[in-house]
Amino acid sequence: MCLSCDAASRRGFLRLGLGMAGLSSLPRVVQASLKKPLIMLDPGHGGHDPGAIGASGLYEKTVTLATARELQAALLATGRYRVSLTRASDRFISLEDRVGIALERKADLFLSMHCDHLPDETLRGASIFTLSEKASDSLAATVAQDENSADGRGAANVSPQVASILASLETRAMKLSSATLQDDVVASFSGAIPLLPNPKRSANFAVLRDPSIPSALLEMGCLSNALDEKRLRDPKQRRQLVARLTQAMDAYFKDPASRRIAG
Repeated sequence: MCLSCDAASRRGFLRLGLGMAGLSSLPRVVQASLKKPLIMLDPGHGGHDPGAIGASGLYEKTVTLATARELQAALLATGRYRVSLTRASDRFISLEDRVGIALERKADLFLSMHCDHLPDETLRGASIFTLSEKASDSLAATVAQDENSADGRGAANVSPQVASILASLETRAMKLSSATLQDDVVASFSGAIPLLPNPKRSANFAVLRDPSIPSALLEMGCLSNALDEKRLRDPKQRRQLVARLTQAMDAYFKDPASRRIAG
């Protein structure tokens, strides 16, 4: 049983005045769906913000949305999850609003999906980031700076509410939960999806700053690398990526420690 999801369901029904008696009176199919964890997928960029642009003209915003939709369908097909997208079309959403959507819908997990564009065109492969006040390395710092500039306002421009809780962002429970997701993604990709050297990194990403939701930012590959751009454009290769991400989500939610922390 997903302990955090079960608790969230109880809280929701208490707010509605139903209590546990109200929950038990609902059809079993409804009860089961409410206990499923909610995964929030965040396709990066969109609208006037194309994100990174590959040498052949492939837009990051196009790759992230296509892959997020495919991953949503794959996760829903398992029957084990509820899945929402921060954007389901080519539109711009601010970084702060992306976090707000996940909070409003009480997501149990948040995965922001992106593509890298690195100065060294020979570098290729996926990488996955968790939150840290100080970047794990110079490359991580560069990636965070690029992604945080999507709003055109810079990383420091966050709401007073978010700013007031920055000190609590590195709580042990949430760090462990986000790191578990990071480990599961890298493990599922190994041997199947190209990985950047040292694929597990951390930096101060605006979309990972809420302390109540386990979260990570996935760079699915480098549009600055011709081989990665070709792979990200290929529907067959994206399906393989989606299959491995689904495997990672299964591993994450099968871990009792992750289930307790999530949400």
